[in-house]
Amino acid sequence: MQWAYVVIFVLLVGDCLLPFLPAETSVIAGGALAAGGQLRLPVVLIATVAAVAAGDLLTHEAARRGGRRLFGRWTGRGRPRRVLAKVSGALQRRGGAIVATGRFVPMGRTAVALATGYARFPRRRFVPALLVGAVLWSCYMVSLGYLGGRVFDQPYTAAGVGSAVSIAVTAVFAVARIRAPQQVRDGSKGRISDELRGQGRAQG
Repeated sequence: MQWAYVVIFVLLVGDCLLPFLPAETSVIAGGALAAGGQLRLPVVLIATVAAVAAGDLLTHEAARRGGRRLFGRWTGRGRPRRVLAKVSGALQRRGGAIVATGRFVPMGRTAVALATGYARFPRRRFVPALLVGAVLWSCYMVSLGYLGGRVFDQPYTAAGVGSAVSIAVTAVFAVARIRAPQQVRDGSKGRISDELRGQGRAQG
């Protein structure tokens, strides 16, 4: 089963540019196989952390070196330019948190790696945050598989259940991220309306 470590590593590195690859499932399956004794848990975890860090760093550097040449004309005008400015501003304010948590949202890994590279986000901030995120995500995904392997006898069943749990948790976070800005806007509108009504009563 030594080839399983290589499969996990290759799929995770490629997943950053080809998100349709079954990389998450391979990690969960690796944890399940480790629970059954077919693989070694520390090696599965190390391979996962290394692959996530390597894939993100390669994508970041590719965007950093060639992104402006490829997308410069497109991002130099109108809406794309405003979007890029907004993303760059967000990275300056809380870039470390965005890099560390980007792997936990759908397509977040690829988007964050490309955006930070294109925006020339400082490497001294990118690399530590990337490593923190890689460790947290790897422990989370491998643990899903390992715990599933302890509960179910079949590692493939454990991998399927773990994948379903991962998808559900990711969906919850995605919905929360979408709803949060709307709630902030609604709250702001409510406060403005209250202030306007108060001013109207004062004037009356």
